[in-house]
Amino acid sequence: MNALGALALLLALASAAAAEGLSVSSYTAAALASSPDVRSAEDAYLAADAALKGQAAAMMLPTLAFNYTQYPYGHSPLNAYGYEHGRFAPRLGQAVTTANWNLFNGFKDLQKTRAAAAARRAARGAMTAAKQDRAFAAISAYYDLDAKTELLAVAEQNLKDQKQQYDQSLDLYQHGMKSLADLLKSETDWRSSELRMAFAVSERKKALLEFNVMVDRPALGEAGLAIDLQAGATDLPLVDGDFARALELRPEAARAREELERARIAVQQAIQGILPDFRLDATWTKTRYAAYPGAGAAGPNPNHFVGASISLPIGFNGFTQAWTLSAARAEKRRAEAARAAVERTVKSELYNAYIDLERVTRSYAFALLKEEISAKSLELVGRQYQQGAADAIRMNQAQNDYLNARVERALALHDIFIIRARYTRAVGDPLW
Repeated sequence: MNALGALALLLALASAAAAEGLSVSSYTAAALASSPDVRSAEDAYLAADAALKGQAAAMMLPTLAFNYTQYPYGHSPLNAYGYEHGRFAPRLGQAVTTANWNLFNGFKDLQKTRAAAAARRAARGAMTAAKQDRAFAAISAYYDLDAKTELLAVAEQNLKDQKQQYDQSLDLYQHGMKSLADLLKSETDWRSSELRMAFAVSERKKALLEFNVMVDRPALGEAGLAIDLQAGATDLPLVDGDFARALELRPEAARAREELERARIAVQQAIQGILPDFRLDATWTKTRYAAYPGAGAAGPNPNHFVGASISLPIGFNGFTQAWTLSAARAEKRRAEAARAAVERTVKSELYNAYIDLERVTRSYAFALLKEEISAKSLELVGRQYQQGAADAIRMNQAQNDYLNARVERALALHDIFIIRARYTRAVGDPLW
């Protein structure tokens, strides 16, 4: 995406966010458009694509060469080595135009083209990996900001409840229905809630900062999110089948395969470097001879031919070529080990994401039940506290249970969406 397109997208997203709130898909698109890593990977892919096209053209197309030679001073080979005294005229030079088409060169151009194709596929894999990484970071930042916003609302409500409890305890204490210890415990809980509130504000600011920096917005500029979290279906994916797909789809695995293919081609090229070169060329040449008496040749002009040649590689001494082959084979073994390591990493990441998704799905169901139970318990203890049948410690425990349940439910719900994205990324399906 060019700079003007990215700017237009960001402006459109900014206006949409101001009007209705920013969706996760729009935010992810903006993060991809503003990512230097993604742009760098896209440029690397474009460079590899251009290199492949250039190599394919060099392999398939004929070449044209033009040469003009003149000797304005000294002994001129074009004039039977007659001495020239500074004469310069276009007709006193010799112009040679040559068209050459290599028909066969021992498959060297084919190997170079195969290596360039593997390099382009590796660059495409690197570009996809960069997009996946950025998209996952954007999705995580988006849901993290929403989670921190909800936790801030929970902290605000808890602070309000604790202040009300303190006011109630003060009134009961003044009427002799509560002890000083209960009053002090209520005030301590109120101050603890204030500390919790300060921490929640700080955590939300950090999440907001991360959210804004990713799309080049003002550091602490407020952001509206268009989000309606529903846990949805709780069916878990079929991880064994997805592992086979991950080995095909994951850009890291694809890149490792292409690196191994390039290493294999390098071994074949090293072997070719030991063998004699054989070429087959079709050549057409036209010469415009210098305007000297007797200049020219008896042969046809233009002339054309198909020529075959065989020769040792340039710089051949046996030892250099042998060590080059040894280095290429070592690189091939390294590429094979790297591919095996990538496949292990893919397996580990996929199954870990599956295990975490299984855990957070169950945790969310438990957190919902816990929130419901703790809400009922708080209501019951609250009535008992007003009647003097429960002390401040029991009331505080009920409030903390309800607070923790709300926090756990909110975090579990947001984790479901983040870990689903992580699992999708582990499989290799696009996140954008």
